Amino acid sequence: MRVALPRGRGRAWAVLVIAALGLAGLLASAAQDGLTYWGTPSELLAQGAMDRDVRLGGLVVSGSVAQDATGASFVLTDGATDVTVHYAGALPAAVREGEGAVVEGVLDGQVLHARSVLLRHSNEYRPPEGAP
Repeated sequence: MRVALPRGRGRAWAVLVIAALGLAGLLASAAQDGLTYWGTPSELLAQGAMDRDVRLGGLVVSGSVAQDATGASFVLTDGATDVTVHYAGALPAAVREGEGAVVEGVLDGQVLHARSVLLRHSNEYRPPEGAP
């Protein structure tokens, strides 16, 4: 036995399904655009050049920080691989040699052209030296 749906109800369900599929596709596309690959220098260089933004984390190599009027450059390492980072702005004062940093930008060979410089820090609190 076949159940007949009123003509308007069938169209409403069809429109609802099409709208839901369109919304799901739109959300999937927006989520993909907002994703940023994160990795260490070894992981990023193993993947090769990427045509999208990446987030690179590592330690700033001692003696590698250089700043001039056009921007700054430094080297990030994970202990096995080094990546040179060029940044068009002034580095935050908290960027120090031997400390952790995370940068976002576009990888071009072994050089990352950074759009932003973020800092990593431990979650361990240590009072300043000499504090009672």
